[in-house]
Amino acid sequence: MTTLLRAAPSDLRLLAGQSALLEASPPLLGKGLRVVHGIVRVFLPGMEGDEITLGFLQEGDVMDLDLFLRDWVGLEALRTTTLSSVESRTFSRGSGGGMSDGITSWMMDLLLIRHLSQSEQRLQALLVLLVQRLGRRNGSWYELPVRLSHERIGELIGSTRVTVTRMVSRLRQADLVVSTTGDTIWLRLAPSLVENSPRLI
Repeated sequence: MTTLLRAAPSDLRLLAGQSALLEASPPLLGKGLRVVHGIVRVFLPGMEGDEITLGFLQEGDVMDLDLFLRDWVGLEALRTTTLSSVESRTFSRGSGGGMSDGITSWMMDLLLIRHLSQSEQRLQALLVLLVQRLGRRNGSWYELPVRLSHERIGELIGSTRVTVTRMVSRLRQADLVVSTTGDTIWLRLAPSLVENSPRLI
């Protein structure tokens, strides 16, 4: 279910799997959204119904709506998420004087991943980026606590769903990735996969 919003909500709660579209409009200028808790995917709706993922936000991250609103910007809760509206003057200032927000570095890293030459490198780099930013080390594995479909991973790395499924299957067979069935952890990554990831720069 997608909610359409034409003004910055003071508080917005999205259940896991729910989406909201924010319309660019004067009430949103000078506003931002802070993630109080949860994890949300930020995307732009494409012209033909496809979506362009800009990045992910988790607890404490802020998105400056002035920077990312064109016509609409989408938010998809990967875990139940609460966001609150903040005034732009409350954002921390970056070194260049611009607003510092939680999505800019995601956009840069995702762009760098898309420019790796081999699809296997792109998948590995994406999984490592996700686990470094959103996951944690737990014993002998790194854990990723959000579910992404193979289709969504394909969008992020510039590959098809079929190619992603084949590559993930090979990683499972090599005992580098383990899928889980619980609600809290989606994938476990072997340390050798994380520590031997291709460098983005």
